[in-house]
Parts: sequence; C-alpha cells; structure tokens
Amino acid sequence: MRKTYYVPKNKQNGQIKGNRRIWVVNVKYLTPDEYKELVESIKEHSQSALVKRNLLLVAIALNNGLRASDVVTLRVGDVLNKTSTKIIEQKTGKVKRLYWNNCLKEINDYLATYHYNDENDWLFPGSKDGHFSVHGFYQMIVRIARKTGNEALINKIGTHSFRKTFGHELYKNGTDVEIISQLFNHSSQRVTRHYLGIEQEDLDNVVAGFKFGV
Repeated sequence: MRKTYYVPKNKQNGQIKGNRRIWVVNVKYLTPDEYKELVESIKEHSQSALVKRNLLLVAIALNNGLRASDVVTLRVGDVLNKTSTKIIEQKTGKVKRLYWNNCLKEINDYLATYHYNDENDWLFPGSKDGHFSVHGFYQMIVRIARKTGNEALINKIGTHSFRKTFGHELYKNGTDVEIISQLFNHSSQRVTRHYLGIEQEDLDNVVAGFKFGV
C-alpha cells in the first residue's frame, strides 16, 4: 500500500529523501499590519515571563533577515553592549554581519530581566543547558498567530516568515536584488527572486507593460 503524507497548510509537496519527506516551504512575507498584529498577540498571549524573549526572537529574525536556526544559536556576547556582530550561518557556513540598531530596545528590555552567567550563555536558553530550538520557535509563532484569528496571517506563518518579510520590504523600498541576494548569501539573484516570490511578479509586469511598436 502506498504511503500517504500529511501536507501542512504552509507547505507544498516535497521530495522524498530516504525515509523522510523534505517539504518545500511556501511561507509568504507579512505585511506591516500583519506584523503589528502578531506583535500585539505576542504581548497578549505569551506567558508573562516569556513576552520579552518572544518579542526579541521575532525582532532579531525580522530586522536581520535571519533563519530561525541562526536566531536561536545567538549568545549573550553577540548582542551585549554591541551595535553589530558577525556570525557563521548554520546552513551555509558563511560569515554574516548582524546589526542591532533596529532592535536595541527589545535587546535591552530582555537583558534587563535575563539572569545570565556570562557572555557565553545562550541568548535564548532551552532545556538541558542547550539553546531554544528551531521547532520551539516555530511552535511558539504558530500558536501566537492562531490567537489572532486572522486566517491570512496564520497561513503565512513559518520559520522563514520574517526572513522573507525582511527581503520583500527591502525590495519594495527599492533595494537592488543583487544586494538582497548578497545579504541572504544566495547563490544567484534568480534564487533570491524565487525565494521572495517576485520572479513571476517581475515577469508579469514586463509582459503587462509591453506593446509592440510603442
């Protein structure tokens, strides 16, 4: 009997690799209003002791266009008394510089109540002396998004939501795709266009605006 697979709402059918199915993430970017709605839901529905942590997780992911795996593996020393820092991306192994000017308030609010031992401590600690997990981050965001009751927002949420929002906002504000591609450490501009969902959009705009002989 052929095995069937459950397909999550925000994912498309993926390729089978060994005993696992690798899903193709179909996460879309958030609008400014949707982001504000998510932030308000975090404030209202997070456990009181976790509000500042959850706000900082989202702020760092969005304002630096980070994968969840790079957010949860930050250490206190990466943000403490700094305006920027360099990390090695978990997925690519490439160096990436992060800037904290757009989330300094969230950083300071969080560190004011976080009783860490030294700069080597995980910024977002998890269980058993480890860091908060990517899966934990995803579960938290999905749970909080569901509390909004906004189906459009709920269907957009995933671990790449904030990364895509960052890239799409840069693109919308006129940043060249080549620069966004470099920020994402993508192999090509085409990969970036596909990732942000602007590939077909650009093609449609070219055809829609074309008239022979004009």
